[in-house]
Amino acid sequence: MSAADFYDALAPAYHLNYVDWEASIARQAAALQAVLRDRGVAGGSTVLDAACGVGTQSLGLAALGYRVTGSDLSPGAVARARAEAEARGLAIAFGVADLRDLASVHAREFDVVIACDNSIPHLLSDAEIAAAFGQMWRCTRPGGTCLISVRDYDVIDRAGVQSRLPVVHSGSEVRRIVFQVWDFHGEHYDLSLYVVEDAPGGPPSVQVMRTRYYAVGIPTLMELMRRAGFEDVQRLDEPFYQPIVIGRRPG
Repeated sequence: MSAADFYDALAPAYHLNYVDWEASIARQAAALQAVLRDRGVAGGSTVLDAACGVGTQSLGLAALGYRVTGSDLSPGAVARARAEAEARGLAIAFGVADLRDLASVHAREFDVVIACDNSIPHLLSDAEIAAAFGQMWRCTRPGGTCLISVRDYDVIDRAGVQSRLPVVHSGSEVRRIVFQVWDFHGEHYDLSLYVVEDAPGGPPSVQVMRTRYYAVGIPTLMELMRRAGFEDVQRLDEPFYQPIVIGRRPG
């Protein structure tokens, strides 16, 4: 299953990855705002969320007053993000774009370009990541900021089969359980995401979606960002829920 197919299938249930998606939207936006303020990025700046998914970061940043454009390689995720924005009365322009082809879709430059939620490691080689960073550089205005968030694979045992603790949602009629299994194959791993629905009076149903990741280390990402032309590249371990790699386009 390609990354686009994976997120198309996951889009209706994506919020189940979170104990409280709405709270996470607000919490992540506040954390990103703090990081951007420290970098001198003013409120109301233009933001390209280049891996917007169903809108977790786009929705929160737009609610704080940033002028957000969102894109993702998954049409299904973009459709849900657009619906979520409309339901909240947020003016966000959404479109479908691959990280490796951003500049041909977004024919302008932004104050900030972001790609959060470990989206970059869906690119399965240094060459693919370098291509994406090159496109992100082209979409960042001179003096602007590029920011990604990723898992820190250097602190993860990258071997064998591993599972991640489930998230359980207990409603009045249906219990939904979401969990992940990771199968490592060298520097790559296959992620299987299981969504179990258990309703009274019948057998549970299980939906399984699979995608592949490149367990790339943060030092490699920082070097690739520098090679793309960004300066002042840094790793930040706070205040976001994942490590951030952030850089500035000279100008």
